[in-house]
Amino acid sequence: MNTFRYYVDLLASLCGFDIPDKVSTFGILVVVFATLILVYAFYKAVALSLWPGESNPEHIKRRVLVDEE
Repeated sequence: MNTFRYYVDLLASLCGFDIPDKVSTFGILVVVFATLILVYAFYKAVALSLWPGESNPEHIKRRVLVDEE
């Protein structure tokens, strides 16, 4: 775990941050994991907004969007 903490401290210092010594490694892992989930959710939201992927002409959305007489 000391090696992990060393690289986290190194990365933080390269980014201009100063991590206090009392921050636990578990806390750092939780923040990193939450950040990864947030980035993935943002990616999926943008990807599904730009390319919804439904191209079936019989899909229910096609019947809703077509004006019937």
